[in-house]
Amino acid sequence: YAGQREVRLGLIVLLAFTGLQITSLRASAQGRITQAMVREAQNFLETLRANPTSIPGRCTQTLSLGGTSASCQYIPCSLNGTSLNCTTGVSNPRAYRITLEVPANRPRMTLETVVYVP
Repeated sequence: YAGQREVRLGLIVLLAFTGLQITSLRASAQGRITQAMVREAQNFLETLRANPTSIPGRCTQTLSLGGTSASCQYIPCSLNGTSLNCTTGVSNPRAYRITLEVPANRPRMTLETVVYVP
């Protein structure tokens, strides 16, 4: 009986270790996916900052960032002294308030920024 108990205990330990390994591998894969999403989102926002006049055409409800669906929304803003007034009725925007959600259907990440128009 003592030998059987040791074998059973060994199997239990082996199964527990295997479960931990699987959980660790899944978490690592999710981390890589999240890191790639963040990198793609940051690159997209940087392209908008580099060319703010492209925002209305590039920031859309449905877009793809490195194969992942995303949703980009913008609101034009006017400047009044030191305050920023963002509404949909601004005709000559001096800035845009941008919200980027990745993925679009169930966002795991939401980035918000303001891009000023020179």
